[in-house]
Amino acid sequence: MRRTAMLLGLAAIIVSAQAVAAALPYLFERLRDPAYNAGFTALFRGQHHLAPWLRGYLRDRNGVDTPGRTVAGGRYELYAVCEPHNCAGNFLYALFVPGGRKAWAMLTRDGRIERFFGAPGPYQRALLVAAAKE
Repeated sequence: MRRTAMLLGLAAIIVSAQAVAAALPYLFERLRDPAYNAGFTALFRGQHHLAPWLRGYLRDRNGVDTPGRTVAGGRYELYAVCEPHNCAGNFLYALFVPGGRKAWAMLTRDGRIERFFGAPGPYQRALLVAAAKE
């Protein structure tokens, strides 16, 4: 009886955690929030030689977004967008602290890491790299 109650409690926690993760919007929707938009935009300020599709996404949010999710026990929100009509390995992964005040990003090209934005530390880099391997 006690074991069953514990398992049911654990299942409820897992389901509610999944529901929270599923509740995050797509990146283009999240960027409607001024704090997230400011953190995201700052990543690319003064950056040169951006992929054309990424320049387009920065301008008009034209990309193939996936819903965001929490990572690292809810300490970060992770979002991904890929190049329209060429998703195979051409992604931008954006990592935010909840509330959007700080952000980092990683761009991949043909499945390889092309560059990082926002000077992520080792832990944030590891989260972004892990996202690209999923």
